[in-house]
Amino acid sequence: MKYFTKQWFEENQLSNYLFFLVTMGDWEEEKAYYREYGIDLEQERKMELQRDRDKLLKFLPKEFHPYVLDGSIIEGSPSDKLRSLARNWLEHFDTLTNEKFESCAADFIAAKSKLSKTVSDLFDSSFHDAIIQTIERNADQTCTIKLNLENTYHEMDMLTITFIGVSEFTSTAPVRNGSWWLYEEISIVEGGFRLSVLFDSPLAEFSIVAKDVVIESK
Repeated sequence: MKYFTKQWFEENQLSNYLFFLVTMGDWEEEKAYYREYGIDLEQERKMELQRDRDKLLKFLPKEFHPYVLDGSIIEGSPSDKLRSLARNWLEHFDTLTNEKFESCAADFIAAKSKLSKTVSDLFDSSFHDAIIQTIERNADQTCTIKLNLENTYHEMDMLTITFIGVSEFTSTAPVRNGSWWLYEEISIVEGGFRLSVLFDSPLAEFSIVAKDVVIESK
């Protein structure tokens, strides 16, 4: 992946901690609201911090580390300094993320004239939140991916994409039934085009190089 890497996604997920700090109003009211649904918000936050502490220390600047280590990054009444740090980091991260989306879109527009019409039309709209039903590599240099599109903005419910002339197929983790399609990138390479996809469940950077595609929809 050029833009939507596993590291970027993990940072994006962790940004929820900082968003919480910036937007938090009355902590007691917030806890009372969750308590109505049987959720102990304070305990939930402690468990989340225990789970994510190493990632927070890895991805956040050193200025945040004392707040991660002493637990104040999850407190309902953060200091003005911590709020300011969180706000600045979020603004910077949002700017970088917007630049990624703009650059990715520009790359696709630049590649469209060199793509087959089928490939160009297929990826005009994102498959964000599509779910893998099946993925099969075949002996005749094809690969077939069946997608459930019920959670996407596409009109069809199911789509089968068969990649033709596959010369490369890689993934940092197994992509399988139930994997969620997050973000895709398209680029022109020798031998055709490269589709790179960031999947979740498990989190994986997937890449396939093919000459063309055949699609079947329902």
